[in-house]
Amino acid sequence: MRRFKTYCLPPAALLFMVALVPNPGWAGGGPVITNCPVEPAQGVRIVSGQTYFGTNCVLNTTGDVDEFTFTAAAGDVWQATLGLGASRATNITLIIYAPGLPLTKIYSGTTNAFPCCGDSASYAVSTNQTLTVAGTYTIQVMETNDAVQTYALSLERLSPAPPDATTLVLSQGLTGAVNAPTAQTTYTFNGATTGEYEIAASLTADPKSNVCMNVYQPNGTSAPTTPGVPLCTNAFPCCGDSPSFSFLTDLVPTVNGTYVVDIYTGGDDSTVAYNLEVSCVGGTCPPQKLPCDLTDAPSYDASTGVLTMDFTVATPTAATWDGWLTIKNKSESIFSQSLPKTEPGSQVTQTKSGLAASGTVGILSVISTAAQGITCSSFVTVNTGTP
Repeated sequence: MRRFKTYCLPPAALLFMVALVPNPGWAGGGPVITNCPVEPAQGVRIVSGQTYFGTNCVLNTTGDVDEFTFTAAAGDVWQATLGLGASRATNITLIIYAPGLPLTKIYSGTTNAFPCCGDSASYAVSTNQTLTVAGTYTIQVMETNDAVQTYALSLERLSPAPPDATTLVLSQGLTGAVNAPTAQTTYTFNGATTGEYEIAASLTADPKSNVCMNVYQPNGTSAPTTPGVPLCTNAFPCCGDSPSFSFLTDLVPTVNGTYVVDIYTGGDDSTVAYNLEVSCVGGTCPPQKLPCDLTDAPSYDASTGVLTMDFTVATPTAATWDGWLTIKNKSESIFSQSLPKTEPGSQVTQTKSGLAASGTVGILSVISTAAQGITCSSFVTVNTGTP
């Protein structure tokens, strides 16, 4: 039996709730930072947008191998990044294996925390891989010498566009942060060959690190941004160089589709706060795709007292869907359910029986996630006749 709850909430308050719906730049699940499980643990699941970083993410000997797995489709492009923690006692190695046995190595890379002979130090190692077969891939993390060494590991899908990405709205700047070493924050926008786009990033006040950016085409390859323009700030210059706290680049898309903007810290070994904006500076740039969609076409049958609500529902991530009916100065919950990722949109019908003629009634429905709150909403009215 469905349980109804009545609230003393006037329609004006419901409309105020709708006004609080964030703009499309709030969509997407966003990056997630997770402490590693207590050892021994092998085959730990990692997904796009996730960074393992915490007190349990530690290696103790050269034989200590931490193992993570992720599932991908053939043709996907994924990025894996492994970095040292604050203490740098030894170098660490990132290895990726293809699905199946025996294990087939497709990548191996090691940090260079203790360079010699004029080499530059690197405290993180990163790779982009176009995966050729579908299945479960294995990531191994190990150290080169016996030491207590902390680490951070992140994973991001670049093509198809990552499910954790935030949708950018043209000419609407935002402020974000990379909150763990090796983590990336990803954004998407709908790029068209008929337009020219400017992408600008800058550091917030009192930076402790540089902010960097990569831009990817729909197929996961690097986008053709302005040649020769560095996509990193240079807040801490040496050798008499001038500091730079921002950068911008232009992009004329060669194909239509979803472009990915990947923000990370210089060196992948720290955290940083930044500002980001994408603008249309030439040609025709189509509107950005909404992060979710929720429309309602209600009808009322006076002979049966049944209110029928024909919804179109779409959401790029799993979410919760709630609906309320408002009559005069009262509202009641009429449904609440979980939604899986729904792309493209689907048609869903909800009904409310036993509704007597009540004049004009309002139907408010919202899609929400724990991370972003309300991501989409719909408020419509329907005339049920004279009471």
